[in-house]
Amino acid sequence: MNTVISTTAAARVVPPGAGLVARTSHAAFPDIEVKFTGDGFGFSMIDYAVPPRFAPPPNLHRHTRENAVIYVLEGELHYWFEHDDAVAGPGTALLLPAGAWFRWANETDRPARLLALFAPGGFEQFFVDLFAAIEADGADDAAIGRHIGPMRERYGDEAYPH
Repeated sequence: MNTVISTTAAARVVPPGAGLVARTSHAAFPDIEVKFTGDGFGFSMIDYAVPPRFAPPPNLHRHTRENAVIYVLEGELHYWFEHDDAVAGPGTALLLPAGAWFRWANETDRPARLLALFAPGGFEQFFVDLFAAIEADGADDAAIGRHIGPMRERYGDEAYPH
């Protein structure tokens, strides 16, 4: 068992909007605020504002390096797994162990919001890097297509084999 020792014993408080904010000017993309990075604590946490009708690429995928816990704060999100699916509303928690196949979407006309914890930390940087690359490249659908595949590979986000 690995124990992660923090380099500081000081508490941290991250008020709303004071984390590392990642967004693009693409109208359909979410806003993400990284509350805690994986630096020295063994986990990371992001606050994810999901626009109405937002869906990442519509195929099952899995994280190969980290476990994730999703906690729905507002709205409703649909999750699909390898053999079933679930609709998650406020107060619902989902555990996505490394290697578990899933996909998700906000199928409603209302925004949703979730907290995502990743352990070990590191996957939060996927969003920061992806959004920066998309924005630098024009923040249009073509830019998304050019950058999503290489970023998924870089961060161990694997597509379901068909």
